Amino acid sequence: MMRVGLLLVASMVLASACSAPAPPAAKLTIVPDITVRRARFEPHTIGADVSSLSAGDRQALDHLVAAARQIDRVFFLQAWSRNPEFSKKLDGLEGPDAQAARDYYRIMYGPWDRLEHFEPFVGDIPHPAGAGFYPEDMTKEEFQSWLKSHPGDEKAFTSLTTVIERKDGGLVAVPYSVRYAKELGVAAEELRAAAAATDNESLRRFLTSRAAAFESDDYYQSDLDWMDLDSPLEVVIGPYETYEDGLFGYKASFEAFLCIAQPEDSRRLDKYKGELPFLERNLPIPDEH
Repeated sequence: MMRVGLLLVASMVLASACSAPAPPAAKLTIVPDITVRRARFEPHTIGADVSSLSAGDRQALDHLVAAARQIDRVFFLQAWSRNPEFSKKLDGLEGPDAQAARDYYRIMYGPWDRLEHFEPFVGDIPHPAGAGFYPEDMTKEEFQSWLKSHPGDEKAFTSLTTVIERKDGGLVAVPYSVRYAKELGVAAEELRAAAAATDNESLRRFLTSRAAAFESDDYYQSDLDWMDLDSPLEVVIGPYETYEDGLFGYKASFEAFLCIAQPEDSRRLDKYKGELPFLERNLPIPDEH
């Protein structure tokens, strides 16, 4: 009986330990003026007159918007690789400032205020200088030391279109086409669908080569095709600026802009184009400048 009693007591202790509630998650602090910061930005629906577009270009526009949404998702990951995880924590926020914090997080693509030198406005995690392009705990010295001992990695490590990750105790370069394969794969499909829909040959050529670039990381041909673009749909989509990489300035961030040419407005501007030489001659700037 004594042995049975001890077993019962042990079982009760074990059950009690297993059923003990988990400690509450650390509460995310929100800056006290979050509603003021959020109020700086007013939601606005951007429309456009598409009456000048052909039926094919209107179909292409729908696909381009869908592709741009995928590019937005890629930038969300580039801004901080832990954004998906952190955004789930924000979903559980409660209180009068919770919604403003969530809105501001989406505006800033992370928990840091881009208007306040990347100071955190929710939580207390310091902003990683390398954004989502490098391991957060990697220093410049570690990166440079790795290249010194692995000179063959320099081209891939300093490429515009790779992210640096840890693997097997070392560092590796992962191409964008691999790291963001899901998002870029969908974006490439949408670009090809837009290319099939448009009746503009230069736009079709650019969209086709840019879709291929999303899958190969070779943007040379599509950059040339973009320079030859002559279309009422003006498209900028891909990795361009390197400002987000505050560690080295090596890595290009994805972005997307879609514009529709307005023929009547363009004609109104033509008269000012002809006056540019006169305006330049009369600028209040010394001639040597």
